[in-house]
Amino acid sequence: MKNRINEIAHFYNNKLTLSTDRIYVFLINFNLFDSNDFIELLSNNEIERAGKMKSSEKEHQFIIARGIIKKILANTLEKEPYQIELLYNQHGKPFINEKYNNYAIEFNISHSGLYGLIAITLDNKVGIDIQKIKPEIDIEALSNRFFSDDERNELLKLAKNKQQDAFYLGWVRKESFIKATGLGVSYGLNRFSVPLNKKESANVVVSNFENKKWHCFDLMEFSNYKTALTTCANNIDIFISQ
Repeated sequence: MKNRINEIAHFYNNKLTLSTDRIYVFLINFNLFDSNDFIELLSNNEIERAGKMKSSEKEHQFIIARGIIKKILANTLEKEPYQIELLYNQHGKPFINEKYNNYAIEFNISHSGLYGLIAITLDNKVGIDIQKIKPEIDIEALSNRFFSDDERNELLKLAKNKQQDAFYLGWVRKESFIKATGLGVSYGLNRFSVPLNKKESANVVVSNFENKKWHCFDLMEFSNYKTALTTCANNIDIFISQ
């Protein structure tokens, strides 16, 4: 189930009521924000990370996304944003040590093009992905490198004009899963398969990782973007803010 809630700025000054049976998703339009408004919220290490981004656009996105999540978490935890310390596991997934009602706060961040996504929940590992569709990419080469045999076969059975849509649908589903596990690309994108069609918008992605079943949900499609979210919970409400 997906419900819409108020725009993201609402949660700058209002507490987010986190629970284990819901996931909050925030859509960020980077054109509506100025990275200068968030830079002071970042640690020296984060500022250094931002400065190493490949482009000024990526740096801008990094600062805004982390500034926004710090603001949201700070209000929820009744702290100041600069007191929220984002740590990173060995594969680069961010986390915090603070708990909410004795539960671990789980979240994930993704950005592509003009938009970003943040997912926040409790006690459920979560991964989120957004991808801007780029017509010029070599779908065959990428699918040969990163897709499983089953996925490549499914893709090749489609008409040429259907392959791009299917490729990106599969790509965001796969990315959201490896981000949810916390292992990222080290898990291996070609080790598992996801459906490449829209009919299966909620499905078990992998059933043998950490003895859990992982469920993938399509979130929204807009302006040539695909999005997906994966979590180890199935019966969960997803609240989308934009």
